[in-house]
Amino acid sequence: MFRLFRKFRREVFSGKKTRGYLKYAFGELVLVVLGILIALEINNRNEERIEQREIAEYAHSLIKDLERDLEMVAEVILQMEYLKNKTDDLSDYVRGKSIDQIKNFDLFFYMRKPYYLPYQWNRTSLEQMKNSGALRKMKNRSLAEKISVYDAYTRHLDEDFEHDRRMGDRSGALANRVIDRNYPNIWELVGSDIREYPSFPSQSLHETYKNADRPLLTDDIKEIKIAVNSFLDLADTPGLGPRVDTEMPLLLVRARELIKLLKAEYPE
Repeated sequence: MFRLFRKFRREVFSGKKTRGYLKYAFGELVLVVLGILIALEINNRNEERIEQREIAEYAHSLIKDLERDLEMVAEVILQMEYLKNKTDDLSDYVRGKSIDQIKNFDLFFYMRKPYYLPYQWNRTSLEQMKNSGALRKMKNRSLAEKISVYDAYTRHLDEDFEHDRRMGDRSGALANRVIDRNYPNIWELVGSDIREYPSFPSQSLHETYKNADRPLLTDDIKEIKIAVNSFLDLADTPGLGPRVDTEMPLLLVRARELIKLLKAEYPE
């Protein structure tokens, strides 16, 4: 081909037909365009390789964040189950009893801290993927969609937590109307961390405070039942019931599925 173009060039400069010059010019133009297209293709492929390498790095970080989410959620689930079971025990304890049969210290045990631990999602990698456009540029669109669904689901759970927190505040306020919490050194014995709270009945605590019990702040059994009803509302739908039975198990399934898919799509 180049030999042909040289021949055309000699003919043009030797005064031969102008038509030959046009062929030569067209041929050189084609070569230039082809060269540009090839260079652009090479550049695009290089950029795509760099882009996909960055996405893989984000994916590896996301796997670690999801694994940390699983550890965090496992502890939150324990707290949810503990609070729900404690509320069930509170209901059993009060049912059928007269005001004289209910002890202040027992209600203090059951009604203390109607909360579970707040979520602490590890969202750094996912936020970086969204902000950089990496999530949108993932080749596996099904996987990208599952990541987005997981993100939306955790934010839905944040909203649920705020609901449960408000219900806990309401339950705690009603509990404070019927129980006297002012026991000497009680916080040193039961601890301030929800996770350290002993199960009921605690033989050591009951023995410690058997002679230091306080009278209830009410002599009306209806006030106690109103407080208990608030705890039952917290443990029922739309509170801890669906959280423990449906939402948290689904979260675990989705997180584990994502980890498996990410590892398959982006192996180390």
